[in-house]
Amino acid sequence: MNTHVSRLTSGLVAALLVASLTVPAGAVEQRFTLARAVPNDVFLYIAGQHNPEREFLCRYWDEVMDALAQCGIGSDLMELIGSVLGEEELAEVERLKARASQLLAGVDWKQLAGKEMVFAERMPAPIQMPGGGVTMGPPDMVWLFRGSGTGAAKNYEGLVAILEGIVEEVNKAMGAEALVVDKTPRMGAKVAGVNVLSMVPGAPPLPVTVALHGDVVAITVGQQIFSEVLGLLSGEGSAKALADDARFQSAFAKLPPAEDTMLFFDMQAMLRPMRNIMDIAVAAQGGAGDVVLNSTKTGEAHVLCMKAWKLYEQQDYKQGLQLVEQAYEKAPSDSRVLYYLACFHALNGNQEKAVGFLQQAVEGGFYCPQQIAKDPDLEKLRGDERYDAALAQATKLAEEHTRKVGNPAKRVADRLMDVPGILDYVAAVEYTDGYSVRSESFAVLIPGAKDNPFYPVFGRQKPLAGFDRYLPRETMSYSLCGGFDLGELYKFIEDSFRVAGPKGEGLLAQWEQIQQQFGIDVKQDVIAWIDGGFVSVTLEDAKGSVWMIKVTDEETARSKVGAAIEFLSTKLSEGAAQNPMLNMLAVRKSPAVHEKLEGFENLFFGMLPQPVVWGVADGHLIFGSSADAVALCLATAKGEHPNIRQNARVIGEALVPEGPFASVALTDRRALGKELAQVIGVISMASGMATMAIPDPEIRPVISKLAGMLGKLTPVVSKIDFYKSAATHCTFDGRAWHTRMVTHYVTPEERAGSEAQ
Repeated sequence: MNTHVSRLTSGLVAALLVASLTVPAGAVEQRFTLARAVPNDVFLYIAGQHNPEREFLCRYWDEVMDALAQCGIGSDLMELIGSVLGEEELAEVERLKARASQLLAGVDWKQLAGKEMVFAERMPAPIQMPGGGVTMGPPDMVWLFRGSGTGAAKNYEGLVAILEGIVEEVNKAMGAEALVVDKTPRMGAKVAGVNVLSMVPGAPPLPVTVALHGDVVAITVGQQIFSEVLGLLSGEGSAKALADDARFQSAFAKLPPAEDTMLFFDMQAMLRPMRNIMDIAVAAQGGAGDVVLNSTKTGEAHVLCMKAWKLYEQQDYKQGLQLVEQAYEKAPSDSRVLYYLACFHALNGNQEKAVGFLQQAVEGGFYCPQQIAKDPDLEKLRGDERYDAALAQATKLAEEHTRKVGNPAKRVADRLMDVPGILDYVAAVEYTDGYSVRSESFAVLIPGAKDNPFYPVFGRQKPLAGFDRYLPRETMSYSLCGGFDLGELYKFIEDSFRVAGPKGEGLLAQWEQIQQQFGIDVKQDVIAWIDGGFVSVTLEDAKGSVWMIKVTDEETARSKVGAAIEFLSTKLSEGAAQNPMLNMLAVRKSPAVHEKLEGFENLFFGMLPQPVVWGVADGHLIFGSSADAVALCLATAKGEHPNIRQNARVIGEALVPEGPFASVALTDRRALGKELAQVIGVISMASGMATMAIPDPEIRPVISKLAGMLGKLTPVVSKIDFYKSAATHCTFDGRAWHTRMVTHYVTPEERAGSEAQ
């Protein structure tokens, strides 16, 4: 029964979502007025209103939804459900389905948001649990709908009926009056609400509420946001409105007026409670973390210790001790070497020396009480007063160091938060221009972002220029991006492990060992020669695609990639000797036969009919689906072939940079419906064939039925034939990304002509 209730609830949520996305026709008196009913501490605000210019798009999607309704998949689904349920359960499903339909029909979903709608969300404050501990509850959420006065009242009653219906079904399933709908009016508003967690002992309240204030219908999840929204609507509360927030106003002052939708995403508001709960968790952890000072993981002593570690794994403690003693001669004050000496002496039964070196290690900077206390290598020392004194001293010194430089766990938490925390907010607007939908946004970094340790990863890349250099006239889709600095990213990751203290250092040491085992140095063999810039080109009429990665050293790139391909080919060949199935993944190579692609190779992967062409030229590592496509892009760069500016249709749909840029792209979507239909067809066929390999006679027909249902979606997605293309253009000034986007659609006349053909 609980499953049936869940299905009913899911259906109602889906209906609300459809209503919020399909904003119908209606007179628009004022734009985006509901921002005054939203508290200013939400992290997400999305507002929409009807734009008559966009009705063509609603009609297009209506055709898709009609095709979905007519394809028969709904009947198939009910038949499938009936095949796995008993008669009584099926009857119950039919009853719930009929009741849900009746309840949903009581709301005029189109009229509900006839003028304006808003969705907003905020993170809740941490909650102290009765039994101890801290948790964070579900986000506070609010939907606001402005319709006509009489329509709003009717829709409110319909929504209340849905709420009461859900409560009735839940109570019926529970066999008790677990949930109760409260209809006490508040602040001049009609209200109906239910605490959905009232049936859970000790759980904090989680009210879901429907309210009507004037011509505004509000649906909220969370008690505090409900009170604040009603207060803002009635003018009785103390909460401040988002519309009056200076930061919110400043964000949209830089953008053109919104016509269709507007969005405000406040990263700092989202992270603030998350930072609080992390701080509480770190504080609750208590105790001092392990700290290693006066030690290095480079040089001869470190190499000797790593060799000793391998002997340790083989339980050859005597030879291991000899290597660590050699390391001691090279670095007698290295605290980690001193600790290794203590461990190996203990393992070899030299208790006096073990205790002495343990004391020296602690005095020398090995402030690791947790490691010392749990290390099985020191088991024979426990009970010795000198061991206890060394452990106490390590604890004291670790605590002093923690007070001085901070808790390692706190440093790690703060560093992790630095990544999303570098973003201040995103503000975006959307408007319709003929048969194109355009948007513009700013993603703004926090003040002082350049001091954030993550900033060098992306903030110091040089802007791009000359977007048309590698784009032939035959280009259909393209993408150019300045990328990010892989070297800085690798450094950020390494430093993040280091701030974690000994555990992080240990993981880095393991990573170094893994690289040594495979004979690779990621920094030198991969990162050092990759610049980060990226170009992708797709040519029209299936002439091929090309991917280009900018490199700092052509010869190194050619050598390293060639070695990687050879390594992969060799390993797969060796594996195929043991498992013939790996032959399907085999890599073969041969010289590319093209007069303008000297040094390029063909790579044949398993059973794929066409090879991938690869090579290095003009400062780029290049991969292509055909040699001709690669040669055409390189010829364009040399001025030997007309570039994309000679393609009037593509240039007319693109957002062409007029100066330096961070990224730019154009994606042709004219075949989107056909491509989706092909994918669904392949999946459906593969699923049907897979049923033959299923031994269970009860599961086999179910999978077969699902494959058939999936196949019925092919004509549905084929109706998505109204896209032309989507283009983006982004610049970065060191503090903010400014992005423009446009999606072009076919006109009804163009669509009719295409269907006639």
